[in-house]
Amino acid sequence: MNKRVEAIDVLRGITMALMILVNNPGSWSTKYPMLSHAEWNGFTPTDFVFPNFLFIMGVSMFFSLRKSNFSLSWKMGKRFLLLFGFGLTCNAIGMLVGGRWSLEHFRILGVLQRFALCFGATALLVCLLDHKWLGWIAAGLLLLYSILLLAFNGYVQGPESIIYKFDSAILGENHLYRYGNGIDPEGLLSTISAIAHTIIGFIVGKILFQKDFRKMDSLGTGMLVGGLLLMWLLPLNKKIWSPSFVLVACGLGTLLLGLFHYLIDEKSYLKHIGFWKVFGSNAIYCYLIAHVYAWCVSLSGIRGPIMDALGENNFTSLLYAIFSVLLVWLATVPLYKKKIFLKL
Repeated sequence: MNKRVEAIDVLRGITMALMILVNNPGSWSTKYPMLSHAEWNGFTPTDFVFPNFLFIMGVSMFFSLRKSNFSLSWKMGKRFLLLFGFGLTCNAIGMLVGGRWSLEHFRILGVLQRFALCFGATALLVCLLDHKWLGWIAAGLLLLYSILLLAFNGYVQGPESIIYKFDSAILGENHLYRYGNGIDPEGLLSTISAIAHTIIGFIVGKILFQKDFRKMDSLGTGMLVGGLLLMWLLPLNKKIWSPSFVLVACGLGTLLLGLFHYLIDEKSYLKHIGFWKVFGSNAIYCYLIAHVYAWCVSLSGIRGPIMDALGENNFTSLLYAIFSVLLVWLATVPLYKKKIFLKL
């Protein structure tokens, strides 16, 4: 499989469009429930966005690192630093836009920082170890994290939680984004589970390359069912990236990727996929443009008058979010048409 797998771009593009949709409502107080994250335990379509990006990153890593025969290179370190640096920059600009700049309370981690940590850890593992051990490593990380959650109040929203204790001890409580009472949803300890998540994506990428679609379907179904069963012991929870959450998200991602690959790359049944490929082929650019757009909206205060004119309710809030998606798409189309694909 030497040509580009379009299914990966399409799945990434759909995930990116959903991210923009849920992050830019007309009003945070009037949203359809499925466009909000679960308050604590639970799973909504919105909760699928971030984990699917991690999963797709793992899948893409197999295809990109295969070109160098899985050898370590300076490009990996460069990508790690750029991702982490962009994440810190986004945090800083967000604080400035919100009028709450403070080095004392500067948040160190975040979404892009988690991408960086998971990319760096997974890249080291797949380049230094025999790939036959990757499944065991992912399982071991999930088992270790499960034990920590069960033994040390991992599901408690407060200072008693092992997640809060670990993250605050390493980073300092003033440098965390605290959900509820003390939990950083992109904290250090929960990155253990997120690394396993990325490794699973890498394994699925290898299976996709080998075109072993029965194995891919079996693995996806097994993870989905296994995660749903495990949730009785370890509930689905995005905020702490619980092991059951990893299995359900990776299972769904695997099954969707397999379906899209069959419909798009194998049978060419889906031909009009350019809209999604615009997002998927320039994901990092779309992510940054979406943030710039959100900052401009926040500074201008234009959203309030628009919603007042439309009449604030769930439907108009959704229309505003769809408009935001289209704006980011329009800003990305010129690059797509010129075949300019920005990568870190």
